Amino acid sequence: MSTVEYLLPAPERIAHRNVKGLIDPDSVVVVGANARRSTVVAEAIAGRNKAYLVHPSGDSILGEDVYTCVAELPEKPECAFMLVGHEVVLELVREALEFGIRAFVIPGLGTEAGARSTEVVAQVIELADSYDAAILGPNCMGMAVPNGGSLYVSSVPKSFRRGHVSVIAQSGSIADAMLNCGPRIGFRAVFSTGSEGNRDAADLLMGLVEDDETKAIGLFVETVRRPEAFADALRACAEAGKPVVCMKVGRSRIAAQTALAHTGAMVGSSIAFTNFVHHHGGIEVTDTSTFMEALEILGQPKWPSGIRLGAISESGGECGMLADAAEPTGLEFPPMPYELVASLQERFPNFVNPQNPLDAWMVDDTEVVFPESLELMAHSSEFDILLAQVDITQYRGDVDNEWCLAIVRGLAQATKDRRIFPAVATVHVTDPPRRIANFAASNGVALLRGTRASVEALAAVSMWHPFTSKDLDPHEEVDLSDLLSPGALSEHVSAEIMERYGIPMADRRIAEGPEAAVKAAQELGFPVVVKMNGPAHKASLGGVALGLDSAEEVAVATQAFGGSVLVAQEIAAGPEVICGMTRDPQYGPVIAVGIGGRYAEALSLTASSLAPVTHDQAVRLVRKAPGIAKLTTEETFDAIVYTVLVLSRLAIDHPSIIEADINPLILGRNGAVAVDALVVCEQPPEE
Repeated sequence: MSTVEYLLPAPERIAHRNVKGLIDPDSVVVVGANARRSTVVAEAIAGRNKAYLVHPSGDSILGEDVYTCVAELPEKPECAFMLVGHEVVLELVREALEFGIRAFVIPGLGTEAGARSTEVVAQVIELADSYDAAILGPNCMGMAVPNGGSLYVSSVPKSFRRGHVSVIAQSGSIADAMLNCGPRIGFRAVFSTGSEGNRDAADLLMGLVEDDETKAIGLFVETVRRPEAFADALRACAEAGKPVVCMKVGRSRIAAQTALAHTGAMVGSSIAFTNFVHHHGGIEVTDTSTFMEALEILGQPKWPSGIRLGAISESGGECGMLADAAEPTGLEFPPMPYELVASLQERFPNFVNPQNPLDAWMVDDTEVVFPESLELMAHSSEFDILLAQVDITQYRGDVDNEWCLAIVRGLAQATKDRRIFPAVATVHVTDPPRRIANFAASNGVALLRGTRASVEALAAVSMWHPFTSKDLDPHEEVDLSDLLSPGALSEHVSAEIMERYGIPMADRRIAEGPEAAVKAAQELGFPVVVKMNGPAHKASLGGVALGLDSAEEVAVATQAFGGSVLVAQEIAAGPEVICGMTRDPQYGPVIAVGIGGRYAEALSLTASSLAPVTHDQAVRLVRKAPGIAKLTTEETFDAIVYTVLVLSRLAIDHPSIIEADINPLILGRNGAVAVDALVVCEQPPEE
């Protein structure tokens, strides 16, 4: 069977709400400025040409004039930083809005407001919405930028370094962790969004698309409030060449017992979110270590441009750790070419059998063998990334750190005028000596912490590429109006749906009673299968009789099942594949493909993707499914790809279908035939 490429119309842009004035505003007013918060006030006005202070007392703070109310200001500031309590915030926001201010950072209205917080927040948001004004918060830490000018309610350390990475965090403590991670990452800004009253992560993401100083984005989310707007913002960032590293907490699996289809049991909301991020051009990580290492990589002046990893280490054991960590990520350790091996052995005869990763310990003086080996590896043009696994830590002795610095210098020099990305990975997670860190930061060398987190971050960033959305060709929707009804459909009806979309199904007949079943079997030709004509999990209920070779066997099986049965042609045994779709309530339809049969759900050997998928995406999805490539010929591979495309079309064409399975799809010499199908439609809500 040949595959048919079909494409769908690109989704229209979702309206995003204006965040002008929240991203590093030109002018600010601190409302509620007082001596008790002098450190926060000093940070807010530092380095700004236009910054005003307001407090009813009018008392001077930090040698600055203080106005008694916003209405006294000589001009309209772009943003108001509200350092006030819940008792007065509503009235002061109203006053600022009437004066013309349209952006607010509101750190309060959290637990300190007690039971009144919900009421006051609702009133503030309603008021701000009536003026189309943007609020960062409430109940947030604020917005921080290096070198002064942060509207932030905690200390901003001097180590908070300027760069091109912006971070959006719904958690205030994670935002604080970014500020306090030392000088390793150069930040454009850090935003703590808190309760996201009337502006959320999607709005800020879209705002950062237009921010020339932001080149990469870190995103820490607990809740995706508007999935469509969030998806649109992710796509816009990717189209602008700005990778978004996303980490979500609160991931949970949909309970398997709530899903009728195998696919629904195998694909939980955690997997759906992963597919959601990847589908729309983002990078997903699942722990803070990998999150930080990915931002360290993206904070460099150049990024990895491929997945070919060349590594050097001070230990054979650590070479093994690197190889183990890299294997599941998709990064490649290409073997060293003959010319590189010869060059290494000519320069350093003690290299008996140089391999990648390269153990260079004690081959020669460390300050010599590491830099020169790195230069030869870079010169070979065989690698996209050069990684030195060297345990650089401030707790190492001065002598050791001298040759560690020599390795970092050698790495920087070897990659200076090449597209190769330079990085150092360590076994531990402690900080390097300041002078090595400063040299690395000045020369674009990423100093990564932890072998596994480092490799996972390198893989995540290396496999990202700028996203280009394509207009997808429209296709004709298949009419299923006579077949769809609420709930789980029978196998016979489910199979007919698949046939209308071009999926070959085993020939079958509905039969009422033993006599009709025998007649159907004779028409189909023995051997046959007799099944209960129920919707799901018939085999586990003992509702399937296989390999029936005679009229007597068919009659006995039909009598045992009772009522209506499905008599189907028995397809010769072969490798089995499951293809399915389940509709996640937040992120939409998820397509899954993997090893099939009765153990598919338990093994969960699947790969998955959000729908819609293009032909190329379907091909990549099938290739990614564990074990399938070894089972297929060119024809059967194409058949699986076509089945994936059909399920994607089915999901997009018919939103009422919430689950669909083909399990198994039996692979034969010349293609594939489906022998079981299940379609589940949405039930109307109970009164």
